[in-house]
Amino acid sequence: MPDATDKIKRLERIVEEASRNHPHSRDVIRAFTPFLLEKASLMDTLGPKDDPVMTMDEFRFKNGLPLIRQNDFTPVDNTFEFISLALLPPLATGFPKLSTDLEKLQALIMDNKIRFTDLFVSSQEEANKITNGWAVHEDISPEAIHFAATMTARAFLEKKARIGASLTHGFLWDKGYCPICGSAPMVAKIRDKIGTRYLYCSQCVHEWIFSRVICPSCGCSKQKSMTYFLVDGGSRESAFVCEQCRRYLITVDKVSDLADFDPEVSALSLVHLDVIMQDRGYLPMAACAWNSFS
Repeated sequence: MPDATDKIKRLERIVEEASRNHPHSRDVIRAFTPFLLEKASLMDTLGPKDDPVMTMDEFRFKNGLPLIRQNDFTPVDNTFEFISLALLPPLATGFPKLSTDLEKLQALIMDNKIRFTDLFVSSQEEANKITNGWAVHEDISPEAIHFAATMTARAFLEKKARIGASLTHGFLWDKGYCPICGSAPMVAKIRDKIGTRYLYCSQCVHEWIFSRVICPSCGCSKQKSMTYFLVDGGSRESAFVCEQCRRYLITVDKVSDLADFDPEVSALSLVHLDVIMQDRGYLPMAACAWNSFS
């Protein structure tokens, strides 16, 4: 099993290759790279020793209830704050226009004046009120707060997904949303030769198998309503499109089992497809920090 250093080096190779092969997306890839590298390092730093043991109700799972909704996912102690303090510096590096606000947030968290945990455990409405309050009192843009909190949540949920994924092994999941956290997919991979489609969660990056003839977003199975938008006609990189719900999913085709594949780097590399599809009036199945242009 590769150690943490090997994992980071592998990710660095994938990022370097993606930047070389997708020059049009190079700026986006470079912006998120410091965050991705630090998040990968955190996956080996964060431990489950103090977390409640996760369980799975097989009946509820088979009926479509993701693992996160069957367990208490409230961060223990200051886990969320620990993650945010680790991720804020690389986010400031990647996004210099937000650096002043991100540095303010870092100082406030270190001084225990705000807690990102409060956003994670609140409803969307309550989280918005908290965010707006911080923005007014601390002179920080709400967009910067939302961005930092969202990226912190990604790392937290990814670690939870890695811990809890073994509970779902051997059970069929035929839903278009993540079996771990319930979020929509951000990218799909179709394996070479056997043609199996894998979906990757937009929040926890969990991987699951899903039918190629069903829309993950709306469940449509009418073949006339679904197609693939190809770049230059014969590219391995495309967008799965559903005309019924007007949603699309970035897709990488014919991926070899021997190839290095990272779903987040792939999604970043193909952001030009997001631009094209949204110009055509389609929406992504999952809104992510890199594909929300409004």
